[in-house]
Amino acid sequence: MQMKTQENKCNFRWQRVGLAMAFGAVAVMLAGIAIDRWRVRDGWCARFLPNGEQKVLYGDDCWK
Repeated sequence: MQMKTQENKCNFRWQRVGLAMAFGAVAVMLAGIAIDRWRVRDGWCARFLPNGEQKVLYGDDCWK
């Protein structure tokens, strides 16, 4: 009986770690999206092209 209790505690601990990591990842993604939308609303954004070039766009060009 004692061994089963230790096993449950270990499983519960890993579940909490997994949930914390998942919520943290979602929070980081949502913050990134919010910051990007805020920058576009203020009238500028940066686009990165496949060849490594960076373009800074302004106004309505950001939404294209």
